[in-house]
Amino acid sequence: MIHVVYVMHPGGMCLLEHRFGELELDPLLVSGFFSAIREFSKMLSGGKGDARVIEMGDFFITFAAGEYVAVAAVVEKTDNRLQVLSALEKIIESFTKDFKEVLRDWDGKLVFFSFAAELNLILKKGRVGETAIPTPRLKRKLPRLMVKIGQISEAEYRIAYQCNGSQTPDQIAHVVEMLQHDVEAILHKLHKLGLIEYA
Repeated sequence: MIHVVYVMHPGGMCLLEHRFGELELDPLLVSGFFSAIREFSKMLSGGKGDARVIEMGDFFITFAAGEYVAVAAVVEKTDNRLQVLSALEKIIESFTKDFKEVLRDWDGKLVFFSFAAELNLILKKGRVGETAIPTPRLKRKLPRLMVKIGQISEAEYRIAYQCNGSQTPDQIAHVVEMLQHDVEAILHKLHKLGLIEYA
């Protein structure tokens, strides 16, 4: 279950908080924390990467960021984080479509963003990740040239070839000896590139 979701301005200000569970956190403190984590992630990666999943006790915090808005969700560890991440990106797309004009020239003043109905729909009232864990499958053989010309990395290439339709992200992570949330981030990218599908 998703306990709480935060929609934030890229500068760190919390625009909207929506709770599905009993977990209560200070939205100002949380948005500042998320902003700091994102900046730290970009600094470590030389601006090329962004944090996607952070483990915190009994929960995972899942992030997605767009040009005008970022979204973070506090998710139970048993949830399908790939589906949660996909839903967060839908929130960014829909929220940006509805409020782009406001966000483009936003001066930091508090504005009421009416978006609760859309959040409930996209996140299925917090239960979007409570589905069977999908098994990724490679759509077609990938030429080694994709790595040489920089379309995908060596790690992405190795993970793609573990996508046989029978292994879960957790099993793939074990085979390639990487952290599960790193593998899930790569699987998400490969899916967006149209290189894998889910069985």
